[in-house]
Amino acid sequence: MRTPDDFLTKLSIRIEDEIQGHIIKRSKRNAISRRYHAKDDEEAIAAWKLDLDGVLHVFNVCSVTLS
Repeated sequence: MRTPDDFLTKLSIRIEDEIQGHIIKRSKRNAISRRYHAKDDEEAIAAWKLDLDGVLHVFNVCSVTLS
């Protein structure tokens, strides 16, 4: 029997994979395309951070930033 934790774990993994896929796709652009799409990318990254923060909040954990 599936529990809510199983569902949330799968949802978290799916969201993380989706964000990572978008990042990889956008990182393969050439320099001119990256410059042209910079504003859109900035807005998308902000939205991804909100999505990730929402998932982390559900699991009651915090994100770790590696420098």
